[in-house]
Amino acid sequence: MRIALIIPEDTPPTGGNNISAQRMQLGLMQEGYEADVLLYQSGIRGYDVYHAWNATRVGARLVEDGVNPEQIVATWTGTDLWQDWVADPAGQRQRLESIRFQVVFTDDARSHLLRNASDWADRVMVIPPSVDVEHFDLKGPNAECAHPLILVAGGVRPVKRSSWAIDLVDALRQESGLDYQLAIAGPVRETGEWDRVAMKAQGREWVHLVGNRSREEMPSWYRCADIFLNTSAVEGVSNAIMEAMACGALVLVSDIAGNRALVSPGQTGLLFHDQSDFIDQMNYIQAHPVKMAAIRAAARRQIVSRYSIQQEAQRYVRLYEGCLSVRGCCR
Repeated sequence: MRIALIIPEDTPPTGGNNISAQRMQLGLMQEGYEADVLLYQSGIRGYDVYHAWNATRVGARLVEDGVNPEQIVATWTGTDLWQDWVADPAGQRQRLESIRFQVVFTDDARSHLLRNASDWADRVMVIPPSVDVEHFDLKGPNAECAHPLILVAGGVRPVKRSSWAIDLVDALRQESGLDYQLAIAGPVRETGEWDRVAMKAQGREWVHLVGNRSREEMPSWYRCADIFLNTSAVEGVSNAIMEAMACGALVLVSDIAGNRALVSPGQTGLLFHDQSDFIDQMNYIQAHPVKMAAIRAAARRQIVSRYSIQQEAQRYVRLYEGCLSVRGCCR
């Protein structure tokens, strides 16, 4: 069985969809399957299964390009569900109607999709993403950084609200009187948000724009961080949060559906709603170091026990085999 793992054509090497596809390629290779990671383009052929990592930007376009929809597995990865589907559920439903196997990361995401497509109940499955816990580990060097450090990681674009992180930490510094440092790591995905980040960083020596960091470098940054901060407006399930938890970081994340699927407040991390709540949570963190150490350890245990690459790959293989079982699917 030959599997194409296809991601949107503008995905950078450290983009979430590319990380997910590369991870799946590793898992499939460990299971004995052949898989290629490809940027979307018209005319991709010669595979038994076409796995679209983004339902609207890849899955629907594969159908429009003439790929047999019985050969397509479409994973709803984040903005496709929480933005594209919300903006036009009827239109996106029409584009994706023929795809038999569709995957979301959480039960909440499945419910969200089925509100406008209740008859899709037998085609929408939940498969949580995974983490390479041997790479994202507690052991190893730390990046060189000043402390206390708050780290934000991910593509710089409006949905991630990277510039808001600067506002939050600025308010925290004024409230607490502590010399918090903020590092923002990740590729520029949208120039408008990057311009806002760069403008707010001017004159603030405590803001460190460390740019795009490789997969090999990121564990050292997660281990260095005193707090891993996620400020996203929407998420599927964040690779960066899972990686940070696997590296033993304390995660403080925006209170949205995708983040709640990973973080149990007070057990594996902390959630916040707005600036005031962010400051309250940071004050709580400072006041309870023993509790925070326990949360870090519990977060690592959760990732190792529930989100292994092998579990994720085996669940997808069952769907791929379902494609092969369809008569005439893979000629």
